[in-house]
Amino acid sequence: MKLIENKNNTKSFFLYKGEEVFVFEDEIKIGGNTLPAKKQDVYQIENDVLFKKEKCKGSVFPSYFRFDGYKFEPENFRYKLKEYFNFHWKCSYEFSNGFSRISLSNDEDESVFEFPSDAKYKPIYFDNKEILLLCHVVGKSLLFYTKTGERLWEYKVEEGREIHESGVMVVDDIVVIPSKEKGQAVLVEGYKLLTGEKVWEVDDKDCCNYCYSIGQNKMLYSLASFYCKDHTVELRLTQINPFTGEAEMSVLKEGDYWGQIRSLNETIYGNKLFYVNLNKAEGFSLGVVDLDSKELIEDMPLESDGFHVEKPIVTDDKIYVLILHDDKGLNELRIYENEFK
Repeated sequence: MKLIENKNNTKSFFLYKGEEVFVFEDEIKIGGNTLPAKKQDVYQIENDVLFKKEKCKGSVFPSYFRFDGYKFEPENFRYKLKEYFNFHWKCSYEFSNGFSRISLSNDEDESVFEFPSDAKYKPIYFDNKEILLLCHVVGKSLLFYTKTGERLWEYKVEEGREIHESGVMVVDDIVVIPSKEKGQAVLVEGYKLLTGEKVWEVDDKDCCNYCYSIGQNKMLYSLASFYCKDHTVELRLTQINPFTGEAEMSVLKEGDYWGQIRSLNETIYGNKLFYVNLNKAEGFSLGVVDLDSKELIEDMPLESDGFHVEKPIVTDDKIYVLILHDDKGLNELRIYENEFK
């Protein structure tokens, strides 16, 4: 891969509505605009919403400011824990005195409801069907609500298993729920989003993972290092059809040691899966998998002394790789030519 540019001292990087966003210690560049920034401010992208968090004196909860296309405007939330679902809809929530309380609002309307609970529930998804998913903080259940607080159905995991908010996803009218036991993914299930009717399950551990990415063909993909009983390591690509539960697994590479590749550090763009190998001892690398042929077509050493590599960000012509170096924000952003069309 050809290196186009190397930007040192980049705190973070995003794409916002197709524009490059570079965050430095004293400024943030959004497309052609440059705005002042404070070293302690934290900038994030969440569901295509660009916002910053400022520390508040005397409080552990920061203030939120949403970018409106020109500047960062202060946001008001009912509760202290906050999520953005899209540019118009936002959610805040809290757990206290045996109740979970939820506020779902846009610029004109707000729905507030509460329910008895033994722990906090985190909102994780809201779509144009106006369905709100709430995930139990220790992974014991999922609650499905309308935006006005009407409970539709509840998913409960079996004893000994748990779910994680990052693994639950919706493809059309199917919600996909992976679960794990003792740290290992053991089951993936598909349910009707509106009714809770179970459609399929995959219990073959070779095909189970706790997190997947959605391909352009709506298939689910996961790439991960798998440690075998004979002490060899396999790089496995798993594909699941979210509508039928049909699953298959392909071994792309095997050997004595093959990295630390996790599904949370992967990006699908077109028919390619881009990943970073996070094994620092062996050396970080940036790789590419062809999802049509199910072949590993690139694995390039990054040759860096950083301590972590962020998930790749990919466009038609560029691949952005942010390498973290220290807690002072002195990171390195590498921009490569995307030759994998």
